[in-house]
Amino acid sequence: MPKKIVKSTGKLEEFDRNKLIKSIVDAGAPEEIAIEIAKEVESKLQEGMTTSEIRRYVLARLKELAPQAYEAWTFYDRITKGRITFEDGKYIVVEKGHLYLGREVKDIGPKGLSSSEEVEGILHELEEDLKYGVSKATINARLYALLMGVLKSKHMPKEEKEKSVQMINDFRQKLGWKPYELKKPVV
Repeated sequence: MPKKIVKSTGKLEEFDRNKLIKSIVDAGAPEEIAIEIAKEVESKLQEGMTTSEIRRYVLARLKELAPQAYEAWTFYDRITKGRITFEDGKYIVVEKGHLYLGREVKDIGPKGLSSSEEVEGILHELEEDLKYGVSKATINARLYALLMGVLKSKHMPKEEKEKSVQMINDFRQKLGWKPYELKKPVV
């Protein structure tokens, strides 16, 4: 019998293993790691578990198994869901022990990207990150997360999405990387 989880809105929803796997792969993790983490979550799943608890577990495992995917997931949350995960002294984190507070998640603005201007600003931020020593692997993971944010945006018109994808691909080419090839047309 499928177990119900509690969404951030309080709504109950059936746990969907494939949805979790897709989210982890979209963050840039290899499919085998996504499947492994989803199996782990499923084995620990209890009726009424919150999506926030699942998210914390997934992020902890990604940090260990696929650090670039962990980084991309938190970056994706910021740019598409308008929230930041605070940790490592920015809020309180107690990894293990008698008291587990987990990672604090705060909403920082409206959800989703809505214009190519926002994407351009994020690309400038990534360019600065490169100058300040952020690894190319991390930048690559962030670019993929940004692409997914653009393609999944419900607030961005098709023309803005196309312009944004072109800007992302131009940025990739500037770094000497191949542009993304979309499997489906932008909608």
